[in-house]
Amino acid sequence: MHYIFGYGSLICQDSRSRTGTSSKAYAIEVKGISRNWSVHTPDWPATAVSVTQKQSSHCTGVYFEVDEANLKQFDRREQGYNRVQIPWESVAPSCTQPLPESGNLWVYVGKNNNVTPLPERPIMQSYLDVILNGCLDFSEHFAARFLQLTGHWQHLIDDRSNPQYVRPLNSTHRLELIDKLIAENQPELWTERKPLEPK
Repeated sequence: MHYIFGYGSLICQDSRSRTGTSSKAYAIEVKGISRNWSVHTPDWPATAVSVTQKQSSHCTGVYFEVDEANLKQFDRREQGYNRVQIPWESVAPSCTQPLPESGNLWVYVGKNNNVTPLPERPIMQSYLDVILNGCLDFSEHFAARFLQLTGHWQHLIDDRSNPQYVRPLNSTHRLELIDKLIAENQPELWTERKPLEPK
């Protein structure tokens, strides 16, 4: 039995479904993991989220079950990341669903995990929208926790009119709420957000 801990775009059911088949996702918080904007992705000029071990930190996200074939599909999706096992002892459920009694829990950790967003490698709004849309499937509080528990917030680019992320949202009905949450929880980032420059 395999389970994946999704802490970024994999929180979003729509995004997961474009890669493979998984079971229903459940919200959790993992101790000893720090989430940051810290991976320069190999296939597009942006910065993605990743995690590192840090004893004093917590990371919110979801877990979902996959079979062997779909695990390989997600491995292919997460290029630039290594799949690492997490002990269930470090996991606390954020819902009433009890944790599985057996099976491996995996997390994808960036291979080059020590960078920050740069003007030429920004945080893309289309990618952040996917993550926060997934969080909002659970609650506004869960989305706010993503914004609060993630580090290295800088260089946000508004690319909504021309999404640079390969799996952008199909729906725009939550964008106003997403903007409100960013402004409330990362006000400096929101104030300094810049438009995507045409090529």
